[in-house]
Amino acid sequence: MIGLIGIILIIIVLLVVLFALLIIGLAFVAANKLVRPPRHKRSWTPKDLGYDYEDAVVETSDGLKLKGWFIDRGSNTTILAIHGYTSSKWDETYMKPVINILAKNGFNVAAFDFRAHGESGGETTTLGYLEVRDYMKIIDWLKKNKPDKSEKIGVIGYSMGGAVTIMLSAMDNHVNAAVADSPYIDIVESGRRWINRMKGLLKHLLILGYPLIVSIASRKMNVNIDDLRMYKYADKIKIPILIIAGEKDDLVSLEEIKKFYNELKKHNENAELWITESAHVRSIADKPEEYEKKVVGFFKRWLT
Repeated sequence: MIGLIGIILIIIVLLVVLFALLIIGLAFVAANKLVRPPRHKRSWTPKDLGYDYEDAVVETSDGLKLKGWFIDRGSNTTILAIHGYTSSKWDETYMKPVINILAKNGFNVAAFDFRAHGESGGETTTLGYLEVRDYMKIIDWLKKNKPDKSEKIGVIGYSMGGAVTIMLSAMDNHVNAAVADSPYIDIVESGRRWINRMKGLLKHLLILGYPLIVSIASRKMNVNIDDLRMYKYADKIKIPILIIAGEKDDLVSLEEIKKFYNELKKHNENAELWITESAHVRSIADKPEEYEKKVVGFFKRWLT
């Protein structure tokens, strides 16, 4: 016959098992949502900024259709503008203003939606791993279809797009200059900070299950998480690159940015770092004139 202590122990074991199952269940749900981001769609086009453009479609290596815009400003240089996670080419915080300042200053501009974002095909993101290879396909498309418009290639990316910019700078020798604004440096740490933005009990449950979330998500994406840590690319970037970071960024720490930049600078004398007082990807909104001067000046220096 089970005594009182035995009953209490059984209840405790059951509660522990139920709690563990709750954490595991939440981890699976969170990982699934992580790799299947919501679609961000709006209705503006470059025409609303006063620029003619053409719709463009590029096919990825695995058969997905990436949809974007190409703005021809009569230049021999094209700059790719790359959005962040859960965003799209329609983003109004940074994509709309950066497309405007680049086109206004005479650069051709190409802006595409990531796979599983905006109008592009696919249901699953890989947080940069396949996306950088997709952008290599976009560059191939530019070189084949717009050869006189893409003799030189620049790239500017935001958040996850900034990380893709870093990887692209290391992996594609067609890129001549790059700007990475608020790039994640360590995807695992940025993900942890994303959860810390939340409030209430859910936040604490997700923090407890975070290692499992990372493990499940990496398997769903079929990605080695170390490939999404930017430190491994620092010694491979030989082109001029400008890193932009904000002191109030709650997703990417300045410590990570400085550590990456210091490693980058060991191998690249043309690496630059600009630290603003802004939050994540907000420098362009907070300091539009200074931002335009800094970014356009950088690209003109290295691409013209």
